[in-house]
Amino acid sequence: METKPIVFIDSNYWIYLLDKTCDEHEYIANHFKVLYDTSSLAINTIVMVEVMHYLVKRLGTTIAQRKWQLFSSIDFLIGNLEFEELDRVFEVLSKFSHTGIGGRDATILSFMQDNNITQLCTHDKAFKKIPDIEIIDPIPNEIS
Repeated sequence: METKPIVFIDSNYWIYLLDKTCDEHEYIANHFKVLYDTSSLAINTIVMVEVMHYLVKRLGTTIAQRKWQLFSSIDFLIGNLEFEELDRVFEVLSKFSHTGIGGRDATILSFMQDNNITQLCTHDKAFKKIPDIEIIDPIPNEIS
């Protein structure tokens, strides 16, 4: 049995997928249909909270609740940020802060490194400056 590659999915990807009013939605929706069948999906709780925040603020609680239930029911490899891991996140942030990576991004990179994940779906250009990860961005450059 072939093992599926593990791909970490950043918050902007989920936001564009779940919010049909975004210009990026169609590109992400088409890409997700293939990705879901060919990869194992990884996420951390920090990204999940960021998506939750967007859904509530942008779409309102009624629509957000339905989208959240769908989103949170996906079978993910989930990273729960523990206090003991913060020194590692600090190291990653310190190493890559010059690239535009922030604290939330450092939690993603730390989790990816700890789990040998090398692929990241994101539209965040700062991640393209990080060595040894493959950025998957199905959105054409001229869109946003």
